[in-house]
Amino acid sequence: MKKIIFIDCGDTLVDESTQVFDENEIVIDVQFVDGAEDGLNYLYNNGYTIILVADGKYRSFVNIFNKIGFMDKFTGFITSEKVGQLKPDKAMFQAAFDCLPSEMQEKNNIVMVGNNLRRDIKGANDFGITSIWMNWSPRYFHQFEDESWKPDYEVGSMKELIKLIENL
Repeated sequence: MKKIIFIDCGDTLVDESTQVFDENEIVIDVQFVDGAEDGLNYLYNNGYTIILVADGKYRSFVNIFNKIGFMDKFTGFITSEKVGQLKPDKAMFQAAFDCLPSEMQEKNNIVMVGNNLRRDIKGANDFGITSIWMNWSPRYFHQFEDESWKPDYEVGSMKELIKLIENL
């Protein structure tokens, strides 16, 4: 069975420094990280299940993923606005897990990809799924302030991520 991918958005798939907001603080434009769009399409076209697990406003993510025609390719679309909690809260990961059909609900087959050690990696580790740190941006934490922040794997690009996922 192919790995199920829970994935963050900001500084994982898009460069947060390029975000353009409207008057309601909704992202209306952003630039994708090099290789992110092609990487998402590659994973989707090769049969991987992809669930967005991201902190932020639902409408922002709809705008971001409609920009590249990817909205309908997610199996789940979990945002902190809809769940009412921020990562690393278990509710975010549980909501993503609950998007899966029962026959796919095996934590050992799920990976979480994210850029934030305190939110994405800790949340994945605490939930009992494999954590992959997308370490390309200078933003946020780069030191493991707590044992629960240590990722199972670290990658620096979408190309490295795809190679890792295919080998897990």
